[in-house]
Amino acid sequence: MRQFLTLLFLSLLCFSSCKRKQADILADIRKNYTEINNNLKDYTRKQVDDITSAINGSITGYYRDDEIKKINSEHYSDTCRTFSEYYFDDGMLIFIIRQNYVYNKPRTYTEEKAKANNDSVWYDDKKTRLEISRFYFDKNKLIKWLNPDNIDIPVNTAEFINMQSALWAETVILIKQLKEQTPNP
Repeated sequence: MRQFLTLLFLSLLCFSSCKRKQADILADIRKNYTEINNNLKDYTRKQVDDITSAINGSITGYYRDDEIKKINSEHYSDTCRTFSEYYFDDGMLIFIIRQNYVYNKPRTYTEEKAKANNDSVWYDDKKTRLEISRFYFDKNKLIKWLNPDNIDIPVNTAEFINMQSALWAETVILIKQLKEQTPNP
């Protein structure tokens, strides 16, 4: 019995030490996306219009040979502009950073329109606020999400699970558009 417990303890110890810690995974992700950004000039670039978006947008893919390394997605609307970067390593999604510039009023809401509506506030780019979200993936699975308030959203919440699905759907659509469209000159 004592030998069995010793063997069980050693097995558990070995198993727990073999599993990578999240801090190590996040450090590898940061190293990878930094390396990708440092090597962008060496990658083939392809830019297309985002035809599935209801607002104006473009998609830029960066490839090493046929392997996608990074996607930049830009979308502009009357109420915000959003820039998203998707990073890949060995064909696997590893990181997304989304910068959303939220306007105080729609861009078309000018001073003249505001005064005509007896409103004292109109669009002012100086009042635009930046919201940044970060999404970390391991083996194509969302493992960490920092929202615009830099709060770590718990993994087991419905919000987290729904976001993972939405991000994957978005990523697949971007990749598909890059593959199917003729590049912009």
